[in-house]
Amino acid sequence: MKKDNKKATGELIRELRRAKGISQMKLAEMLDVSYQQIQKYEKGVSSISVERLKQVAHALGVSAGLFFPPEKGMVSEPPATYGKMTDEEQLLLQLFRRIKDKKLKMAVLNLLKSLVK
Repeated sequence: MKKDNKKATGELIRELRRAKGISQMKLAEMLDVSYQQIQKYEKGVSSISVERLKQVAHALGVSAGLFFPPEKGMVSEPPATYGKMTDEEQLLLQLFRRIKDKKLKMAVLNLLKSLVK
């Protein structure tokens, strides 16, 4: 995992955790790791395995897919020229609409904005 990806993933974990009102200590207990390890994940200091990301997603009640950004190289088009949505776009919209917590929705939007800067 690249350093930028580690940092973005850590920031998403922190935002999701906070939006759910879960402390680092509580998340650590849920994952059976130390709270210091959660701090390292959130700061992007430690790499996090796919299996651990799945555990984090489960603990936070979100899809593990939130932690995997779309591939780069997609062509950007003006909104008026968009045709039918791809399967990935449809999935993203479906998952986003299932998020009921407004703070959590904002956390996801903020993460997406940070990834495309």
